[in-house]
Amino acid sequence: MKKSIKWKIICLVCLTAVSLTGCGDRKDIENSSYVLAMGFEKINDKYLVRYSYGDFDSEGSNSGTRVPSRSITFLADSFADANRKWGAYQRKKLNFGHLKVVIFGNGEKNPNIVKELIDHPQIAKSVFVLETDKTLREVFAAEEKIPVSFGEYMVEAVENSDKISSPKKFTLGRIYMENPGQ
Repeated sequence: MKKSIKWKIICLVCLTAVSLTGCGDRKDIENSSYVLAMGFEKINDKYLVRYSYGDFDSEGSNSGTRVPSRSITFLADSFADANRKWGAYQRKKLNFGHLKVVIFGNGEKNPNIVKELIDHPQIAKSVFVLETDKTLREVFAAEEKIPVSFGEYMVEAVENSDKISSPKKFTLGRIYMENPGQ
C-alpha cells in the first residue's frame, strides 16, 4: 500500500513539473521585426545597411494579408555589426525568416556580405539577390508609395519581368554557388 501511495505522489510531481514548463522559449510576434527586404551599399570602408520590415501598426495593414513596410538604415562595418546596431536601437528582435530580397546598391555586390547572409540560420537560400547602379535611397523610395511590403513588391517585379528569363539564377544559394571562394 505504501509503495502505491509513493508511486502516485511521484507521478503527480512529474505530471505537475511537465505541465508547468509550458512554452518557456516561445516568442510573441509582437516582440519581433520581420525583415522582408534588405539593402547594402558600400560607402568607403563601411556599408549602409537598410532593413525593410513589416509595418503591422500602420493603417494600411490589412490583418496581416497585405502588410506595408517601413525601413531604417544603419552605417556599419558588416551585416553582423548592423544587427548589433539594430539591437541598440530597438528591443524587438530581427527575424529574417520572411526575407524576400537583398539589394546591393551602387553596382557593387560584396562577396563578404553574401557569405554572411548564406551563413545566417534564418535566411533562406531562395532569397533574391539583386544588384543596381542606383543608391539604396533611390531604390527604396518606392516603399512609401506601395500598399504591400517592399520585399513582396520586389519579388513580384522580378518574377514578372520580361528582362529576367530565369529568376532562380538570382537567388542567394545560386549566387553563392557560382562564387563560393570570393
